[in-house]
Amino acid sequence: MFTVQDVLNLPIMKQASLVTEAKSQLQNPVEWVSIIEMPVENFVRKNEFVLSSGIGCEQDANKLLTFTKEIMEAKAAALVIATGRYITSLPKKVVHFCEEHGFPLIELPWEVRFTDVSHAVSTALHQKEQGFVQYSDKVRKEMLEIVLKGQGVAKIAAYLEQSLHMPVVVTDRRGTVKCTSNHAKALEEQWNAHLLHHGDPLYFQHEENADTVASPSNMHWIHTEAVTMLQLSIQTAREIQGYLLIGWPEGISEDDVFSERITVLLEHAVTSSALCFLHDQAVLETEMRLKDDFVWSLAKGKFDSYDTALSRAKSLHYNLHVPYLCLIAKPESLSTLYEQDPYNSMSFENWVKQLGDMLEEEVYHTGRTMHRKTMSTFQKEELIIYVELLTEKSIEAAYPFIELLQYRLNQKWPRLTVSWGIAKTTGIDAFHAGYQEAYSALDIGRRQKGKGYISTYADTRFDRALLALAENEELRKITDIIIAPLHKYSRERNIDLVHTFSVYNRHRGNVSQTARELNLHRQSLLYRLRKIETLTGCKLENSDDTFLIDLSVRLHTIRGSTAAPPVIQ
Repeated sequence: MFTVQDVLNLPIMKQASLVTEAKSQLQNPVEWVSIIEMPVENFVRKNEFVLSSGIGCEQDANKLLTFTKEIMEAKAAALVIATGRYITSLPKKVVHFCEEHGFPLIELPWEVRFTDVSHAVSTALHQKEQGFVQYSDKVRKEMLEIVLKGQGVAKIAAYLEQSLHMPVVVTDRRGTVKCTSNHAKALEEQWNAHLLHHGDPLYFQHEENADTVASPSNMHWIHTEAVTMLQLSIQTAREIQGYLLIGWPEGISEDDVFSERITVLLEHAVTSSALCFLHDQAVLETEMRLKDDFVWSLAKGKFDSYDTALSRAKSLHYNLHVPYLCLIAKPESLSTLYEQDPYNSMSFENWVKQLGDMLEEEVYHTGRTMHRKTMSTFQKEELIIYVELLTEKSIEAAYPFIELLQYRLNQKWPRLTVSWGIAKTTGIDAFHAGYQEAYSALDIGRRQKGKGYISTYADTRFDRALLALAENEELRKITDIIIAPLHKYSRERNIDLVHTFSVYNRHRGNVSQTARELNLHRQSLLYRLRKIETLTGCKLENSDDTFLIDLSVRLHTIRGSTAAPPVIQ
């Protein structure tokens, strides 16, 4: 900044003398120069270097004091009074007032022309501004060169450390360290400790800086017992990509961050870092699309040969030489969650895509935590996961992975319900079979149990047998003939005869236990049972008839039809 001291150092000001004594006054910034006489009113701007001959005050010390006070209250940088014509000497009360309030008061001989002073100060300000523009342009070009050469945020961190003589750490949006400058090991350790205690940086940056409203929205101070850190958000048009962390030395005031050179450095560093993040994000998105397509092709069995899959896997840094187990996770009620998100401005399709990307990211972090290789893709609102098996007990290996992943999902989306399907077939080159099994387990589990349950292919043998039977046309007709009248009666009388039969059959025909569970009088239950026999034409004391009704109920349920069965007249 150009200061009062810089003005006093100009050749034209050699004959001037500082009347007040406090040296700190000389650091006031100077942005303008003006010549003014009484009255002041609103003609003086902040950081203005004011020249005056004191016309109108003459030998009246009180008028001059009022004039000086108004100049100071306008937040001028300093007041210069020419003595020798209208003001012969500066009154003591005026000098004392300026010293008491830390306001620079300068005496200038009458012989020095104000126009010469104004021209000299204006020229110096222009040169200072030109120097600052050149410096800003130099920093911008050097930062841009780093981006264009693909040297990334690590080079930007090193550039900042060299320019500021302060350690620098760059993190992603989660706070995970991406890179550091050469002398930032201690700062990295302090940051990781702080992150471990507070969690999400988006949370504590607002908590700890509630009183620093003067700081820009992307700038936050973090104070720990060991270090003070300046946190700068690296943000694109869409969202925060990461953070720049600067270890702030104890001997430097935090207000120095607003000095022109530091401000320029930080602004260009944040902008250049955002470009690096965008480049990395574009590369990552391209890689994720290729990986998604690859995993989806594995699941659908689209590769001509295993060798072709191995070749593609190697280029994507996947290892197909280890056994994998297929899991399918289905997030439920996405349209409801989308409507309940008050801060969402995306379309439903883009919202689901973003959710899928975040789900895949959670799969990756879960696998890394458990030291297991993973492959995943989000297709048709379903998350397909291949997780590495470390033991032969595939089912036992699946549950800890699902439990940890479910925990991570609950931390971010507490209202998200997920249904799971687990395959049975494992091993190398079993991707398509595993996908089919996991999908079958998921589908049957959602039909039988509802949403939010884990179903395994190994436990669906009976249901799969029923599904095979449900494809038989003769059995379809028999099922409809038995189930349709029961449903019709239930709708008309509001009495669920299918449920009544299921409870009765589960208790092996024990009327007392059935009545107790259904909370019915014994005679009411007997009436319902006789109605079931009448409507179906079956006798409940006949084991074959009971089996036929039970099979029809199960087939109707497993078919999962939402439409009402045909009504038999």
